[in-house]
Amino acid sequence: MPLLEVQDLHVEFALQGATMHAVEGVSLTLDEGEVLGIVGESGSGKSVTMLALMGLVAYPGQVRAKRLNFAGRDLLTLGEHERRQLTGRDMAMIFQEPATSLNPCFSIAFQLTETLRQHLKLSRKAALDRAVELLEQVGIPDPARRLQD
Repeated sequence: MPLLEVQDLHVEFALQGATMHAVEGVSLTLDEGEVLGIVGESGSGKSVTMLALMGLVAYPGQVRAKRLNFAGRDLLTLGEHERRQLTGRDMAMIFQEPATSLNPCFSIAFQLTETLRQHLKLSRKAALDRAVELLEQVGIPDPARRLQD
């Protein structure tokens, strides 16, 4: 069974009596362990395609597909609670400007441990320890101190 199945994906936006077709007929299949790079001109629908997979296309966007499955689950029929359980743990997106993804009003510790605690049900201490490990893995110097930034 493929990890990701996308068949005939369309994303459209209704704009003042007209319809903008942001994505038209995208199909792809990925097995576990495979890597796919999507390349195209600016405005060709790369980001909107991925936003559709993540369930992040906002109104007035409409997502439809013959098949949109992740790990055997139909992404088009997932409820909000089921979607939250899936995204951030099994399925995630690195946005084009990842530096803007952290909120300067919250500590790095809060922002990293929030996801760990939500999805892995870790205690505060275990989540902090794991956050330090993750920062070490990506080469952040003095990770325990940086969590307080």
